[in-house]
Amino acid sequence: MSADRSSAALRSVDAIADRGPVRVIGSDAEAIEVVGRLAVEFRKGAVARDRSGELPAAEIEQLTQSGFYGITVPERFGGANVSAVTVAESFRILSAADSSIGQIPQNHFCWLPVVSNGSPAQAEFFYRRFLAGERIGNAHSEDTRRRPGDYEHVLERVPGGFRVTGRKFYSTGAIFAQWIPFVANLGEDAKSHMFFVPRSAEGIEIVNDWDGMGQRTTASGTTIFTNTFVADDYVFPLRAETDTGRSFALNASLIHAAIDVGIAEEALADARDYILTANRPWINNPYDEHAKEPFVIREFGRLGVEARSAHVALLHAARLIDAARAAPTHQALLAARMAIADARILSSEAATAVADRFFLLTGARATRAQYGLDRHWRNARTHSLHDPLRWKEFHLGNFYLNGIEPPPASYI
Repeated sequence: MSADRSSAALRSVDAIADRGPVRVIGSDAEAIEVVGRLAVEFRKGAVARDRSGELPAAEIEQLTQSGFYGITVPERFGGANVSAVTVAESFRILSAADSSIGQIPQNHFCWLPVVSNGSPAQAEFFYRRFLAGERIGNAHSEDTRRRPGDYEHVLERVPGGFRVTGRKFYSTGAIFAQWIPFVANLGEDAKSHMFFVPRSAEGIEIVNDWDGMGQRTTASGTTIFTNTFVADDYVFPLRAETDTGRSFALNASLIHAAIDVGIAEEALADARDYILTANRPWINNPYDEHAKEPFVIREFGRLGVEARSAHVALLHAARLIDAARAAPTHQALLAARMAIADARILSSEAATAVADRFFLLTGARATRAQYGLDRHWRNARTHSLHDPLRWKEFHLGNFYLNGIEPPPASYI
């Protein structure tokens, strides 16, 4: 597509029906304020949604109307282009309130910068729509035994675009999205491209069949494409010609770490509340209050160190991303990648550790369904398996020991 015009395909997507004007957030501070206020409301229904499996459709719409989905749109298109620090903090706050709600927008923020890899007309079209409240979902993974990126879908070149047939899984956010992306390799050099499929296109079926033990209401189920048409104007190179620090891998890993930090912090807060209000003292406790038992105090302190350390690592990684975006040198980008790997490991370990070990400070009664405390462990363990931390540890060790940088496709 030429850079100076929009094609009929770009003009043909219908606007969102039955939605009034969406707020446009203008600053980092405003973004944090909006997210913090909504998180208070989202927290109230988190246990009930986890128990019933009810999807947070109303909450996602509230988040959209608030302007949250547009906070990283570049300033030249009317967005606030908030910092990586603000993105990390926003997802931490949302995930503490409800980690499923925290994960649902992750792919939107991960894939949003990809539209800058196309023409100016494509970028203008998509960024304006994101500011207006349109959301990106996800459908690039498949439930097979093949390596990630080795797809079974069938992609056919047709006049004006492509037709795709295939079955995708881990489609987090797709059920709430106006755009459902998948990845395929094109050309003689087999470069990865992202295809943004309009949710209104014929031949799309979304099945809410996610049955994982945790992150129950992320709707991370199945998307089925059946001879579905995707216009050329909705296709983008997955990676930019030059890395500007806005790659999908940096965004994805940062947000995943923020989700885990949020889980760890909420588990610790719920543990504190339970210990102070519901626990009775043990036989040998010299104090009348369970919270004054020395062993409980010590272990609670240790868990707090893990959660706070993970948060510090998250903020450090986010600041290095912001520095790399301001001056995208190879060394700055490498430093950001390594720091995110540190944060991803520490946050995952903190979430799973806090969500598990705080039970040792309580008693069997804390496992009752009425408290919903088990959701933290189920959510932490499920989310921690998104990508193998053992390979992050390997790449970190290989770099710091042998000076070997992780390859670009290493997801670090």
